[in-house]
Parts: sequence; structure tokens; C-alpha cells
Amino acid sequence: MEKVYENPDFPMVGHFQSILESEGIRTEVRNEGGSSLAGEVPFTQVFPELWVIEPEDTERAKQLIETYLAEDSRSSATLKPWTCPNCAETVTAELAECWNCGTPFPTP
Repeated sequence: MEKVYENPDFPMVGHFQSILESEGIRTEVRNEGGSSLAGEVPFTQVFPELWVIEPEDTERAKQLIETYLAEDSRSSATLKPWTCPNCAETVTAELAECWNCGTPFPTP
């Protein structure tokens, strides 16, 4: 077994586990409940970790994760703030609705 990913954000670790499992790569998540130890041990030792069970799947798993992260950073870099059609507030690109009035992102 080899660790291929760790992140303090457990949903992100779970997301990558789902991606790898859908590709037929068996995985295991460690430190799922590690956040309860925060403060007792160094915080970097309680990050959720994604491990690949079969050694021959390790490189493929790392490549899938790297590809996803690269695509995600490219797509988020192209997002631009938008103006709410209801209240004219400027809304950051990652929000799907206006933080001020709750109006959904306008669809073309």
C-alpha cells in the first residue's frame, strides 16, 4: 500500500477515492476520524489520507489525481466574477447564487 493523497478537507479525499474506485483502483482512507485528535498531536498527522492498496496501481492513481488537479486549477482560473441581475452586487465566481439577495447565477 502507498499513500497517494492527503488533505485536511475530508470531502476532497473522499472525492478522489471515488474517482480512483470508479477507475477500478482499490483504495483505503486513513485518519477519517483524525480531526478529533487535533491539538493532541501535530495537525499534519491527522489529515485524512488516501492509500492505494495494490502497488501496481500507484502510478496510475497519482496520474489521475494530478490530471484532475491540473484541470480544476485551469477551470477555476477562467472563472470571472458576475453581477447579480437583481441587486447589481458583484459576486465571486465560485458562488452559484448572489451572496446578498440569493438570486441564482443567470443562465444564458
